[in-house]
Amino acid sequence: MDASSILTAMLSTSNIKNIGKASGASTDQVKSVLTSALPTLLSGASTQANTASTAAGFLQALTSHAGDSASKIDLGDGAKILSHLLGSSQAKNTTSIAKASGVEKSTVTSILAAAAPLLLSVLGKQSNDSGVSGNALGSLLGGLSAGNMGSLLTGLLGGTSSSGTSSSSSSSASKPGKKPAAKKPAAKKPAAKKDSDTLSQVAGLVGSLLSGK
Repeated sequence: MDASSILTAMLSTSNIKNIGKASGASTDQVKSVLTSALPTLLSGASTQANTASTAAGFLQALTSHAGDSASKIDLGDGAKILSHLLGSSQAKNTTSIAKASGVEKSTVTSILAAAAPLLLSVLGKQSNDSGVSGNALGSLLGGLSAGNMGSLLTGLLGGTSSSGTSSSSSSSASKPGKKPAAKKPAAKKPAAKKDSDTLSQVAGLVGSLLSGK
């Protein structure tokens, strides 16, 4: 059970079709919304699993949803799950996802409500299959939105590096005649990435999986 297997399962052709059918959205709309939303949903799952007051209930929810049929999505149940995953940031996140995906907010809300129970089903099935539960599951989900996700994504995405770094070195080499001002040694990135950086990387992985690359 890892980020790649979770995202691959969520983005399977059958799951995308089932989400579209339940929400009344097109396949393209579902793909666009999931590309933007899955990092946020995974971050919410991590928070639920790693917060003392919600961990037990979250694990119980994973167990109860592990046997769910992907073809029978309950939007009412999905809306409740979504409110737990996103909490007080639900409205703000929904607006951001609508803007990023170019899909109407009402449609985004329906897609997220359809995707939420499927996410719990995928996490429940994979945790059962791999024998991961309790604190171990909390740690694993925590890793999906923490710094150690960076190296995993680098491997999955083929080791591409940030364009900002290369453009910076080429621009400094292009100034003739002047000795470059003493630069700080090649700007090292902090070992622990911020969650926002990591979630952007997850979005990139989601996009590559959807495009079949």
